[in-house]
Amino acid sequence: MTETTGQEQYKLLSRASLTLISFLFIGSVFIWIFKQGDMLPFIADLFIPNEISVLSAVLIGLISSFVITAIALVAFIKTRTELPKTEGSDLIKKIMIQPSGIALSAIGGGVFEEFFYRGVLIGLCIGYSIIVDWLVIIISTFLFWVIHVPQYKGATGILTGVFVNGLIFALLFYFTGSLIPSMLAHGIYNISIGIILAKKYKK
Repeated sequence: MTETTGQEQYKLLSRASLTLISFLFIGSVFIWIFKQGDMLPFIADLFIPNEISVLSAVLIGLISSFVITAIALVAFIKTRTELPKTEGSDLIKKIMIQPSGIALSAIGGGVFEEFFYRGVLIGLCIGYSIIVDWLVIIISTFLFWVIHVPQYKGATGILTGVFVNGLIFALLFYFTGSLIPSMLAHGIYNISIGIILAKKYKK
């Protein structure tokens, strides 16, 4: 890797890192506004499952990650799906050809995005009624889908997969009461897809 290429890669990773960290910051601000003195207990409670053990939550996350990854890979292979030619997808390709980019995607998606879209947006708004709960889940999933539209604009199959995955991650959190399953599922999925993209686009 030349010095120029190294600097460009560093800038790309820094830019992506700042974007992902913003989810953590904005989410923390929301929790502080709505919970104030109960901020830390609320955050801690996001990781404690409702009626199952932590081990069960981990297993659910691992199994879910393998299922959604297998389905996505089969779908991509069968349909010969390609990333669209957009600025966002070009950025993804450049980031994913490096191991640090794959790690960033796993941590960013698995931790920061899950914390914000599931832990904060859903966690702060559920518990009033079943109708409200499902409305919150759909809205959160839609917002998660929206931020991926610029990256995958024109790729209907990929965007459909993003929405379905977002809904699965939301339901994992909702039914277990813990971010552990959705964080694991999202993180492992991103690692798997990242490896595939790295092999495909490294040339």
